[in-house]
Amino acid sequence: MSRLLVSLLCATALVPFVAFAAPGAMPAGFAPGSLWLSKTEATAGESLKIFTVVYDSTTSPIEGDVVFHADTKDTGTQHFKLAAGETQILSADWVATAGTHTFSASIKNITGVSGTVANTETNSVSIKVAEPPPPPPPSATTQAVNTVSNVIASSTPVVVSVAEKVFALSESVRNGAVEALKKQLAASESPKGQVLGASTYRAPQGGTTSADAGNGSIVGSIWRGLLSGLLFVCNLKLLFYGLLLFVIFVLYKLLRTMLRERRARSY
Repeated sequence: MSRLLVSLLCATALVPFVAFAAPGAMPAGFAPGSLWLSKTEATAGESLKIFTVVYDSTTSPIEGDVVFHADTKDTGTQHFKLAAGETQILSADWVATAGTHTFSASIKNITGVSGTVANTETNSVSIKVAEPPPPPPPSATTQAVNTVSNVIASSTPVVVSVAEKVFALSESVRNGAVEALKKQLAASESPKGQVLGASTYRAPQGGTTSADAGNGSIVGSIWRGLLSGLLFVCNLKLLFYGLLLFVIFVLYKLLRTMLRERRARSY
């Protein structure tokens, strides 16, 4: 901001001298040395601004276009209108690329003056733009994440294939268990001593037949309840696989405890 203010003050201070520096030409156009950049050093990819100052020291208003150049290529055009005695700052944007670059500006399509304008070209300004810094190396965490991602990506087809086979096998076991439980439940509900198409009667022996029959009825009811519960679990996939995972977890804990105890005994 201070550089911009100093440049503007210098340009404004030189305007009266320009009016007398070119006899016969209209005292208007660019102030001497009025082209500058927003930065004196830059890195590729940065945005810079190109500034210049136009003035009108005539007795009539003028207008025209200021064309900014970067390495002889147009990089922006700004239209201006100046009243008599007015000064104006104009600018254009430029994205830096690596290398040395030269900037300038010129006035085109000026109207409002009857003769030639004193200053239609600015001074040239050069800047050297540095290459962008190399990206920082990936951290250990980033490398670990990338490694894990690559392993997962490469092993996903194998994992999916194994999971599909395990699921197909467990479904076969579940469906087989459902059929077996249904048969067991149907067999347990058939009256003991009864055969299809005929009936038999066994005479009571001794004096404990009623008690034995009562005990058999209780055991049979418990057995049928157990079969019904297992059939209910096997029919529902969520309950079946939840119970299966629980059993696997318990077995894993037991096996781990046994191995830990065996290892402790060996020491």
